[in-house]
Amino acid sequence: MQETYHANPEPASDLIMSTKLDPRKKYLFAFAHPDDDVGIAGTMRLLVRRVAEVHCVWATSGDFFGQGQTRETETYKAMRVLGLSESNVHLLRFGDLSLVSKLDEAVDAMADLLRGLRPDIVYANAYEGGHPDHDSVNFMVSEGSVRAGLHPELFEFPLYNGSGSLIQLGWRINSFPDGGPEVLHTVLDEDAVRCKYGMMQTYSSQWMYMVPARLASSRWKLTQTGEPYRPFPLDRDYTLPPHKGRLGYERWFNFFMGIRFRDFRNSVMMARKRNNP
Repeated sequence: MQETYHANPEPASDLIMSTKLDPRKKYLFAFAHPDDDVGIAGTMRLLVRRVAEVHCVWATSGDFFGQGQTRETETYKAMRVLGLSESNVHLLRFGDLSLVSKLDEAVDAMADLLRGLRPDIVYANAYEGGHPDHDSVNFMVSEGSVRAGLHPELFEFPLYNGSGSLIQLGWRINSFPDGGPEVLHTVLDEDAVRCKYGMMQTYSSQWMYMVPARLASSRWKLTQTGEPYRPFPLDRDYTLPPHKGRLGYERWFNFFMGIRFRDFRNSVMMARKRNNP
């Protein structure tokens, strides 16, 4: 039986202050797909447990292989594990792998949500070249904030990318590509770790991704080092690839995506041109 966690009011602890989380502020966590949330689940749990106002938005329902309804159901189950109210769950329902082709429209949708919620702090999928939808959400948050006329603090968290060494078979999981701003960490307590693992279990349709995610997230690592995140760089140029070498979604086994970095760059330039004619 799936364990459900409940948000219990607690005073801010030394842990939450040391990780730069402020339960007095409003948070928005932006994801491309159901299950992306497990990458930052422990951080969300610390905030929800202390009754911070937390909202989550998913740009797609992960419906490329016809599993959209299943994955939305899994998302709501995961949010019950997290202890987040359904009223704080937001689904944009763009098609899986459609964000690059609909980037300008998707930015508008994110801007509308930002304008309505007015969050102080936003966490989003990292710009890391693992999946074009992940990179698109990162741009949606950055450009959407501009269109909404807001200036929230922007942070990103990694899931996977293709900048790893030969020993890593070219992949990095839960780790950023080299370069960029300093990587920070939110150290988790036992409750947050259990919540993170419980949320992973709800995404049973995505077990092939949850297995490596779980292996890369040992209890020791989460309680000693923590979940990685970093601020958006002020000088980020979305017309440049996030790292050298072939991006994860351009590798041969991702042929079904049919998306190259040039497609993403062109969409970014078109979206920016509208805002800066």
